[in-house]
Amino acid sequence: MLRPGPSAVFVYGTLKQGERNFPVSQQAGWKRSESGWLEGFQLFHIPQSRLRPYSYPAIVQADGRVWGEVQWFQDLELALSVLDSLEDEGREYLRIPTTAHTEAGPVLVWVYVYPGLEAIRSAQGILISSGVWSAP
Repeated sequence: MLRPGPSAVFVYGTLKQGERNFPVSQQAGWKRSESGWLEGFQLFHIPQSRLRPYSYPAIVQADGRVWGEVQWFQDLELALSVLDSLEDEGREYLRIPTTAHTEAGPVLVWVYVYPGLEAIRSAQGILISSGVWSAP
């Protein structure tokens, strides 16, 4: 029997409700969000620079916990095409499946991650040990 794929997207930065790119989630068919966290990831702040008009977060797989929200969409496939474009999927971020934890239990989700610590270093990323990111 095949395991069903992710049913939602875990967001931890600019796509969260109240952040600068949440309207993109809404345009992608956002239905609702639930607070949650990921285990096995570290969160970094990527500062504004000549190449980046605003700061944003990035995560990598490592020992740690990252807080954010699970977002559900009317049509996940359509939403992913919109979000992949924003996240420059395959170039800056990679979209991978993982498990998010919520008060209601675990949820299989997609999440956008940086390719690794070398990419974080080259972007001058700053570790956020609390696992919580918000716009400066």
